[in-house]
Amino acid sequence: MKIQYRDQRGWKYKVMGGLGESTYKGRFNKPGKTGWHGLTRLPWRNTEEEAQADLDAYALKKGWIKEEIENE
Repeated sequence: MKIQYRDQRGWKYKVMGGLGESTYKGRFNKPGKTGWHGLTRLPWRNTEEEAQADLDAYALKKGWIKEEIENE
């Protein structure tokens, strides 16, 4: 299972890989939209675990709701 967050507006946040190998970052998706966009406040990381730690800390600071999602 992977972790996803949701804010009060219904926006979703999760870690996704970028182009190339070893590039991971937190991304967001607005309700009713299909595209995911990078969170500019979070850096690109070499591992998914590092990027998840960044997103976890940011979500805690923002008060987002944690959700478990199926592996995609």
